[in-house]
Amino acid sequence: MATSPTSIRLSPAEKKRIAALARKRGLSPAAYIKRAALAGPAPSDITRLARLEKATAVILAAVEDELDYRVAVAAWDRHVKSGARLLRPEEVWRELGV
Repeated sequence: MATSPTSIRLSPAEKKRIAALARKRGLSPAAYIKRAALAGPAPSDITRLARLEKATAVILAAVEDELDYRVAVAAWDRHVKSGARLLRPEEVWRELGV
């Protein structure tokens, strides 16, 4: 594939910033500029909000799971400390009169 050179005018500060950003990503400044130019449109605010909403839901579910786990552990610890014995299913049914 044949390529043709293109030039752009950059201020020294712009050139320095592009070079630093390219270095962080392990790219040459030319490859960095090409990738940025061909990346396509930036995600819209609606897309960003949808992603944020999804991430928030995942985090909320994880927090709720952690709280449920801690409540269960505390209940089990109370049970173990009380010395009460566990009932078999048939004993529970008998006590409930079922």
